[in-house]
Amino acid sequence: MASSIFFVSPILLVILFHLLLAKDPTCYASIPTVGTQPGLRVSLTLVGLSINRPINRYTQNALSNDRNGEENYPGLPVTSTMKEVRDVYTMNISLGTPPVSFLAIMDTGSDLIWTKCKQDKKPFSHHFDPSKSSSYVKANKSCDDYQLSDCKQNYGDGSDVNVTLGQETITIGSTKIPDVIFACGIPSDKQFENYDGVLGMGRGDLSLVSKLDKHVFLYCLASRFDQLEVSKQSILLTESRASSALANTKTSIQTMPLIKQEGKPYYYISLEGISVGGTRLPVTKSDFAINNAYKDNGGMIIDSGTTFTYLEERIVDMIYNEFINQTKLQKLSSSHNSYYKGLQHCFKPPNKNNIIPNLVFHFEGAKWELPRENYIYEKEGNAKACLAFIANKESDKQSIFGNMQQQNMMVVYDLDSNNLSFGPAKCDEL
Repeated sequence: MASSIFFVSPILLVILFHLLLAKDPTCYASIPTVGTQPGLRVSLTLVGLSINRPINRYTQNALSNDRNGEENYPGLPVTSTMKEVRDVYTMNISLGTPPVSFLAIMDTGSDLIWTKCKQDKKPFSHHFDPSKSSSYVKANKSCDDYQLSDCKQNYGDGSDVNVTLGQETITIGSTKIPDVIFACGIPSDKQFENYDGVLGMGRGDLSLVSKLDKHVFLYCLASRFDQLEVSKQSILLTESRASSALANTKTSIQTMPLIKQEGKPYYYISLEGISVGGTRLPVTKSDFAINNAYKDNGGMIIDSGTTFTYLEERIVDMIYNEFINQTKLQKLSSSHNSYYKGLQHCFKPPNKNNIIPNLVFHFEGAKWELPRENYIYEKEGNAKACLAFIANKESDKQSIFGNMQQQNMMVVYDLDSNNLSFGPAKCDEL
């Protein structure tokens, strides 16, 4: 008898459940968080930065975190070699509660996530106001902990960004990532007008990658020259989405090890040689190795946030001379104005009768073949073309593999396995 008093019909329970949903349908709805999703899928947009001088990114890189020790010269600013940033890939992300959207450079060469913030007298068209976010809290570490002297992000051309560290919720697509350390920045220079901030994808603890359950991501950067391809979107995938795209690809995939340099956010790769056509240039692995004699200078970094590839001047000269020798194209003086400051190895554009050799970068265990559009920068109707390589100054031994050289390629970073895979891809089909 007593049990019958408390008996509730299953049908009645179902009815009550649906009545609750009808009363407040949002009470069970929430934005999925990292760990509940198969990974991010984000469209990337190519943005050309039309400025008169280069952005010398990160002369003091806040998140390189060089450890104390005589070999790392403690107390000195962390030097970054990211230089002529002109064409970058951006993504829309949101910050705070309620979310405020902004356009950020997707950058594998740094860790820091920062966005422009409100100024009382000069508000930005897109800015973040921490006082209006219910999820904002102050960071539990100081600027000095991240080597941000006077809470400034300094740049090589003399400009800087004043930053205030905080902790916030970032929303990317339909995924919410809570408790992210970021920097609220106020730039002092107009060169930052073209974007709202930077999304660091480097190796460090403060990058977006460190917030993922699986430290795997890939991007595919669509062609910037082919008129049929330029409207197709580039893409960023993370975690299971990235692993699945790699597993299901029908193209040939090559893999090489990622080299980690302690205290650096960069992804180093081991370059062993370069070929123009079938001719191997007289350079060796030691020419591109990390060299402690140069204060940890040297090595090759693969970077989505740098446009062109940087090599020692003598090596760019070798490529140029062999290229001209094979194509018989007419050299043009470096006194001619370049499309971009820094491109000095120029020539008359090839015609349909010229045979253009592929350029091959020989990495440890892999060969990255560059077709014409990945290493020759030219504009239709212009009487000039240039190799898309910038010659380092004599004292600069560090090489950078830029984003132009990565066009139309699936590039997969697997930090759990510590390797990088790549292969030709149609970005819009991933």
